[in-house]
Amino acid sequence: MRRLAVLLCASALLAAACELPTLEEERAHARPLPQTSFLYAADGSLITTLHAGEDRVIVHWKDIPRAMVDATVAIEDQRFFAHHGVDLKALLRAAYVNLTEGRIAQGASTITQQLVKNLYVGTEETLSRKLKEAYLAWQLEQRLTKEQILTRYLNTVYFGNGAYGVQAAARTYFDADAEDLTLPQAALLAGLIRAPVDYDPIAHPTRALRRRNQVLDAMLEQGLIDRATHDAAVASPIELATPDEDARRYPAPYFVDYVKEWFLSNPRFGDTVAERYDLLFKGGLRITTTLSPRLQAFAERAVRQVLPYERDPYAALTAIDPRTGFVRAMVGGRDYWDEDDPFARVNLATGGSTGRQAGSAFKPFALVAALENGFTPSSPLNGSSASVPLPSGEVWRPGNAEGNAYGTISLESATVNSVNVAYVNLEIALGGGDAWKGAEKIVEVAERMGSGCCPRTTEPDGPLQAVPAAVLGSNEVNTLEMASAYGTLAFGGAHVQPTPVERIETADGRILYEAPRRAVQVVDPAVAAVAVDILEKVVQYGTGTAARLYRPQFGKTGTEDLYRDAWFVGAVPQLVAAVWVGFPQGQISMQYPTTRIRVYGGTWPAQIWHAFMYNATKHMPVRDFPEPEGGVEYVTVRIDVTQGCLANPYTPPANIRTVRFIAGTEPTEVCTEPTSYQYLTVPSVIGMDREEATSVLRAAGFNVAVELVLADAPAGTVVAQDPAAGDRALQTSTVTISVAEAPSRSPQRGTVPNVIGRTEGAASAALRNAGFRVAVSYQEECDPNAEGCDYRRGVVWAQSPAAGERAELGSTVTIVVNP
Repeated sequence: MRRLAVLLCASALLAAACELPTLEEERAHARPLPQTSFLYAADGSLITTLHAGEDRVIVHWKDIPRAMVDATVAIEDQRFFAHHGVDLKALLRAAYVNLTEGRIAQGASTITQQLVKNLYVGTEETLSRKLKEAYLAWQLEQRLTKEQILTRYLNTVYFGNGAYGVQAAARTYFDADAEDLTLPQAALLAGLIRAPVDYDPIAHPTRALRRRNQVLDAMLEQGLIDRATHDAAVASPIELATPDEDARRYPAPYFVDYVKEWFLSNPRFGDTVAERYDLLFKGGLRITTTLSPRLQAFAERAVRQVLPYERDPYAALTAIDPRTGFVRAMVGGRDYWDEDDPFARVNLATGGSTGRQAGSAFKPFALVAALENGFTPSSPLNGSSASVPLPSGEVWRPGNAEGNAYGTISLESATVNSVNVAYVNLEIALGGGDAWKGAEKIVEVAERMGSGCCPRTTEPDGPLQAVPAAVLGSNEVNTLEMASAYGTLAFGGAHVQPTPVERIETADGRILYEAPRRAVQVVDPAVAAVAVDILEKVVQYGTGTAARLYRPQFGKTGTEDLYRDAWFVGAVPQLVAAVWVGFPQGQISMQYPTTRIRVYGGTWPAQIWHAFMYNATKHMPVRDFPEPEGGVEYVTVRIDVTQGCLANPYTPPANIRTVRFIAGTEPTEVCTEPTSYQYLTVPSVIGMDREEATSVLRAAGFNVAVELVLADAPAGTVVAQDPAAGDRALQTSTVTISVAEAPSRSPQRGTVPNVIGRTEGAASAALRNAGFRVAVSYQEECDPNAEGCDYRRGVVWAQSPAAGERAELGSTVTIVVNP
């Protein structure tokens, strides 16, 4: 019977050997060894590690202490340094026992075979798998040294509690690096390899102690340690570093979640999410993030200081360097580690599940749109009433905060005081009377500046809605994209896409990713500079004074109509931060008694922003915001305000305004209407002095003639006019005003001007301006049909007194005009 079993065993070995693979074939199909990835802050400090089921950090031979090598060899493969990968005697013995018993009853795997099993052939308990394992182990021994094999083995073997490899095991059980392991610690780890669950020192400390001592006994028997060393090690207790829950927590958890989402949604790291997941959690990456631990601590402290109570609303904050797009700090909620808070793991900084309404924090986008479309800081707006027809047939009539009415207000004042009605009228004006078209322009600016910058990592992930209420912040946004968009203004109109990662290296030091430093000019620098100048005043004396730092800064408050969302977004040249305050549970109004105060953007959000920025900027140099070369250039043009184009020679003066524009934003098209002079209403100037009357008439589009008369009125006062006030007269025609002269003791004389050849109106004006009255006689100079007759209708051909004669001022000069 025994001879039959041996024969069957030999036959099985021979049959299986015919299909044995080469080591190269197995390597080609082997999956990469999972390795733990490391997440570092910008200053090089470790934030946390990332791994899936296998926590593994590869170490080199020089980092493995001799005690670990000897302990492993003594208990797992005492002939390791003598055999060539396979212990044939042990293998045949195990095969015979397994065949005779009809099951896998014994194993005889060497360390090399175990490595092959872990890397290539798996754990299937079949004879063919064992033969394949042995053959591959033999091949491996021909290619690698014993030190290389043992190094790879100790980097792959499982030590329990999620620790793969000796480095992860040393960190898990002793909070130490592998190179610092003591003999008792090394013996404990070596004893875990055979059965990590059974000998788990956390769950089964007695078994673990007994197993450790077995390893020490084996080392003594094999002469790897002496009796004194053995006894001292056996006598030492097992001392584990078992961190409590607090020690397992890592800093900036919301930022870490953002980094994960950024990586897993980024196609540059793999075609599928599964591929990106494997690379992030199994790829052994060294990820250097943009996080500043110092700024992160300031951000978390600012939120706690302003909102210390459990009944207070939540807050979110994102801080970005506008020059690089690097996300420097992120607070996404109250306490990420609070297991009793259902919203603890919801990252409100990236919008949670929906985003929240921006309120008036959206107005800077309308401000930029206005400046790009020819408005200036002094452009007047109606701040008292506005109405927008809706498709439903209803009319939307927005109101101002607290019901205030402002009358006519400048664009700058409307921004500083956050006047809703004025901004709705601005939206209507931007659309040429259509609020929907105006909203399209505002939304386009918002998206161009960075709102909606990051649909893969934020909510909402759809486009902004161009509806009339958009100008007042009806769109839902998040602190990441609001900080990014405001950063465009802080960087002189240039936008840099936000990123949480500066550099990624593979485990072997190869650069996988470096953040691009690419700025795109999306707003004209002059427009950005004027917008910043206006928004600076919001903090100086407007709605955002609670955020004032007394250094160059700008910002804007935002409050949803029913106080359900409150914002403050602002910047210094080196850092921009966005703060949101509200309840993630839903649209809950933040008014007493729900909250301690009625919450506006200028209250808790501005206070959080100030508390953060005060510390963040304490050691930052004071700098000014970027200015375009040569400063902001303005041009002045005459505009037909009824059409928005440049006035032409026939534009009625009442329709003309001289307006200052940022160079490059002014209208350039000349009005095509009207095409001839218009009949205009003559204004009343009686009772005005001569200079004022002349100015009023010329501004109304008329020429002016003056005649001096004796009248019972103060000298220089207009006592009559022709045509009369209210009459209609052709633009540029002459209006004669009669001005009272002071009585004189002796008549004054003047030289009669030459008016022959002038038109009747021009001649009359010249004589009256010289101080004479005018009489007109209509006679033909000659027969218009006669040869040689130079007949010109309406032209003076004779005058009396003649030109050059001296005559008493106020006397009459008669002119003869061709009828």
